[in-house]
Amino acid sequence: MPSKPMLSDTDKAEIRKRLESLCEEFWITQGYKKTNIKTLCEKAGISIGTFYTLYPAKEDLFSETIERIQRRLTEKLLETNRNQQTREGFAQSLKELFREYDSKPFLYNVNTPDFQAFITKLPDEAIRKIKFDSFDIFRQAVSAAGLRLKVEDPQAYGILSALLSTISAKETLSVTCDYLSVFDFMADQLTADIFE
Repeated sequence: MPSKPMLSDTDKAEIRKRLESLCEEFWITQGYKKTNIKTLCEKAGISIGTFYTLYPAKEDLFSETIERIQRRLTEKLLETNRNQQTREGFAQSLKELFREYDSKPFLYNVNTPDFQAFITKLPDEAIRKIKFDSFDIFRQAVSAAGLRLKVEDPQAYGILSALLSTISAKETLSVTCDYLSVFDFMADQLTADIFE
């Protein structure tokens, strides 16, 4: 019986990257519960055995995927603020973040039965890893933008958190208006009001 080929670290990294990309795509289109390992493996061009050499369970792949998305969003937010150190640049970073949330509902709509099915299968350590300190990220973004607040940090954070939470009203808003235009208008106005 021939032995199984050994995967190099480069092969493993490439396969993980492919699987995480597919996982993100499937999470958007099908959700966690309807995504199965067999289909992921077929799309990635790997065997189920190879999957299990990389991830002990489906939840591990989903956890890594959400962590990667969060890192990517944070890096993009900070990069936009470093490159455009103005109130307008800060508003632009919020607009980009909002559109990412809009394209990936599982990032903000954590009360769905699908997300709850995922989260209940995670150990406490994995849950801690996928929760990020959004207040700290807010502070980093303000620092990267080189801006000064007119109001206290907690108030500014609360205002911008409330602004981003309007994503949950997009269905209601979209009946009467373009909810992205509404968000953009509010982002421009609020950043002008909270920053010097």
